[in-house]
Amino acid sequence: MLQEVLEYEVMKGRIHEDDIVIFSDGHDVLLQQSLSDILVAYNRFPDSPYLISGERNCWPWPHTHPSHGGYLLNNEAPFENQSWTVNRWIRFLPEDFCRLLRADGPYPFPNIGLSMGPAKRFIEVLKRNNKIVLEGDVNDQGAMWLVILRHSIELNIQIDQHAEVFLNMLQYHPGELEREPCDHTWFRGAGVFGHGRPPRNLLTNTTPGILHFNGPSHEDHVWPSCYHVMTKEFRKTDQGHALYDVDHNMLVGTDNICDYSFYNIRGFHAHPLNQYQLAFLEDFYKLPIDPDLLAWRGSSSAVDATRMGSEEDLHKGSPFLRKALS
Repeated sequence: MLQEVLEYEVMKGRIHEDDIVIFSDGHDVLLQQSLSDILVAYNRFPDSPYLISGERNCWPWPHTHPSHGGYLLNNEAPFENQSWTVNRWIRFLPEDFCRLLRADGPYPFPNIGLSMGPAKRFIEVLKRNNKIVLEGDVNDQGAMWLVILRHSIELNIQIDQHAEVFLNMLQYHPGELEREPCDHTWFRGAGVFGHGRPPRNLLTNTTPGILHFNGPSHEDHVWPSCYHVMTKEFRKTDQGHALYDVDHNMLVGTDNICDYSFYNIRGFHAHPLNQYQLAFLEDFYKLPIDPDLLAWRGSSSAVDATRMGSEEDLHKGSPFLRKALS
């Protein structure tokens, strides 16, 4: 879907093919630098690469050495009797992948929860990744490894191994940041949003602009503690916090939609829905979809052909959410 919409926006001329696109996961990502600072850090990489965030953990492949990380998801990936073609001369087994990437920094392995690059390059990477996923080889994260191995030179794909733009917090160890996440000193100093500057990464001497509290860091109390600090620092009702919906030319206020003050969050997955979110979803689903986009997608697009289930299968246990979505 991201590929199709991005192609469509470029075709319509609303996005130029050289415009920089940032993709990130949602609820577990913190933007902690201004976009101008993030662009300065990105521009240190030559020739406008497709930049993927780096992490310590080699996912989703089986680990065969301690340097490959400490968190295994092998039971979620059906690797038995599988191998993957990189080119006409080379095929790799699952246990081969973690030793292939050259480690130039402390975060050598790709994590596609954060990426950045020119729209034209973004589209080309998505085309290749989606093709691999739809052919059933592997999930989107594993597919990106194959894209890197096959096309990194062609598409100038790079991994942010020194956390210059992105930092994945999986397997974070105390002392790696000059101030620990996320105590009351997080915003000490000056520079970010009028509150203070985020802490430097002492391993790389960089201050990444976007943090991703990925994987089991959802559950190790780092993300919940950071959530409460960020909520106290940034969320003030009636301050006009909003996202601009370019598709419908409207502002979407987030003060109430993102309000969890009524609930003490204990973990990443323990999020109830409040009435404001249901009301937003009900209104959102009433908004018309661009008919040209529907025509662009057609009835036999790659998205429609996926075998990943349907929207009707989601949230069967939540009648309130199903009512909003319908």
